[in-house]
Amino acid sequence: MKVLRASMPFIALVNLMVVAPAVADPVDTLALTVPKAMKLLQSEGYYDFRKIKVEHDEHEIKVEARNESGQKVELEMDLYTGKILDVELD
Repeated sequence: MKVLRASMPFIALVNLMVVAPAVADPVDTLALTVPKAMKLLQSEGYYDFRKIKVEHDEHEIKVEARNESGQKVELEMDLYTGKILDVELD
């Protein structure tokens, strides 16, 4: 009986670990990954990516790159659709 009593707290702890939900940041599986965003931009003629910043709260990816003419540009891209929202010459 003593063995059974000693193992009871351990069983309760293990049970708590299994039942308790994990608390973590949710993974946004619908958002574009950086490699996918770069491939989309490359297909549009952009290259020489210097800075890529994912802004989840604004649903955008901001990128510094060069366009087909070799000009430095700053792009804003929709995080979910990949649509280019804005292009500014740098």
